[in-house]
Amino acid sequence: MNLFQGVNKLNHLLVLLCGVGFIFVSGLAFLVLRAVEKYPLSNKTQRLLHLAVFMFLAIFCILIFDWYSSEYIKSLSES
Repeated sequence: MNLFQGVNKLNHLLVLLCGVGFIFVSGLAFLVLRAVEKYPLSNKTQRLLHLAVFMFLAIFCILIFDWYSSEYIKSLSES
């Protein structure tokens, strides 16, 4: 019995690529945060910077899911 019957392999590759891309961008964001923490900034500025980076990651995650879901819906409508 094939559990993945009718599932396009492109979707699995797309999920893997998006996951790796998100991990890469998250790593870059934390690397930037770590580099900026070496500079003498006020506590408020550091908190605002952390908030901005985490908001960027949240928006990036939402955009990835939106793109994947639109690709998934498009692939369903084509078949």
